[in-house]
Parts: sequence; structure tokens; C-alpha cells
Amino acid sequence: MKSAAIFASMQRMAGLVVLLSCALVAQAQETPASPPSPAIPSTSKEIEVPARSTVDMLAEIKKSGKLRVGVSEIVPWAMHDKDGNLVGFEIDVAKKLARDMGVQVEFHPDEFRYLIPDLEANRFDIIVAGFSIEARRALVVNFSQPYNVTDVTIATSKKMGSELKTMEDFNKKGVTIAVVEGTTSEDLAALAFPKASIQTYTEDSALFSDLVAGKLAAAVADSPRLDILAKLYPDAVTVPSVAPLGTFPAAFAVRRGDMDFVNYLNSWIAARNADQWIETRRKYWFKSTDWAGNL
Repeated sequence: MKSAAIFASMQRMAGLVVLLSCALVAQAQETPASPPSPAIPSTSKEIEVPARSTVDMLAEIKKSGKLRVGVSEIVPWAMHDKDGNLVGFEIDVAKKLARDMGVQVEFHPDEFRYLIPDLEANRFDIIVAGFSIEARRALVVNFSQPYNVTDVTIATSKKMGSELKTMEDFNKKGVTIAVVEGTTSEDLAALAFPKASIQTYTEDSALFSDLVAGKLAAAVADSPRLDILAKLYPDAVTVPSVAPLGTFPAAFAVRRGDMDFVNYLNSWIAARNADQWIETRRKYWFKSTDWAGNL
């Protein structure tokens, strides 16, 4: 019975690693380079700034009785549990936001690259997806104040990288650091560790598997995925006590022009920061793995 329980636990952890690695990643720093969507061209010269919305979204949301929310499925920001329900940090945030507005919430799962075009097409009212604030995006949407931040961190294999404990240790010839190709993690790793060798992966599923298997010395990715991996596989992976390579703010995104809606969102963020509600949910989803057994 004991061996069966251990095997079941290993299966659950393996499944979580797959979820962690296969989900699309909403944060700009972990979004692999891909053909740009029509709404977000690849250079600022090509960007067409959409017309300002003339709709009073607060009034429309109250009138309809629902807040339509665009989300992207990224563990642990948003994902389906074993019963098929959407759960995660952003799901909690959106539900609380709608409840405080006195309306129901309606989720619209979307591929990350389509979030802005679908927002502009009025398929939903707001993007709640760990959406990083970028100047390029700010040309086509209005951002709220940040309500969350995401760090880019480094983790090591206890088998191959146990001697890597400081930033100086990583920045040496002969040290290989794995990243997903085309991400900001790749850029930050190359900038922080110019003497090291940067090994690229096309999929982070293979990267995470190799790190757990002890085939890599170190890897760089967005937090908290490496922290979760270290919690699930404490005998194989560790996160050294070094400063993050970078930090990116995340905010709500809405259509351009309705600053009353933005002002309400900023007020909501301030209130939920003041009563520690956001921090409580951050600790649950990003600092623990208590939720992993429900997936």
C-alpha cells in the first residue's frame, strides 16, 4: 500500500510538471517568439493605435450583470482542476473583482496571442492573465496599476549544479544554463552570465524534465514555476538564494479610452492590497503547493 501511494504521488507530481511546462505562458518574459497577431505588430512603427472606446464599461457591466474576463491557462495563474473547474491565482482575482462589483463572472479562456485582439473585438471586458506591462502593449490597451509581479529566477540540479550557489558561480566558463529559446529569460541569462554557455530549448517541458533528471546544471525561467518544481522534487532541484534576474509588473488590461473603468480597477487594487487579500492569494498560489493535489 505504501509503494502504491508513493507511485500515485509521483504520478500527480509528474502531471503537474507537464502542466507547468506545456501551458502557454502569459508573462511577456516567457512568451516564445511567434508571428505577431494583427493587433500587435512586431515593431512600433507598424502599430496602429485603435480608436478610443466610447462605451461606459462600468455602466455596461452593471447593466449586463456580468464581468466577461479573458484568461490564458498558465499554471498556477489559471488552470483546470480534476473536476474541470477553472482555478488559479487569476481566477480568484477575477471572481473577487466581480463579486466586489456586484456582478457574476464569465470566463473566456483564450490563447495568449489572441487576448488583445479579442479584447478589442469586445469578446470580453478585461484581461486578467498575469499580463505584463509593456510600452508596446500600452499603445493598444489601457493598463491598471500593477497588482502582481513576476520574477525571472534560476534553479539548479542537485546532481550537476550543487556547487552553483552565487551569481559569480554561474558566470563561469564550463557552466551551462538552460533557457527556452526566444524568451526574455534567454536574454536575461545571457546578460547576467556572459561567461557561461546558454543552452536553448524549444519547449520548457523538455527543459524541466532534464533539470529534474539531473541532465542540466541550471535553468532560468519565470517564477514561481521553478520554485514549484523545487518543492515537488526537493531531492533533485533547488533554487539558490540569489537575486532575481529581472522583475516584471502585471496589471489588468482594458480597451483604450474608458478611464473611469481604469480608475475603478486602481481603486480595487489599492483596497485589496490594503486588506492583504491579494497577498494572501499570492502566498497560496505562488508560495505553496497545497493546490497541486486538486489538479
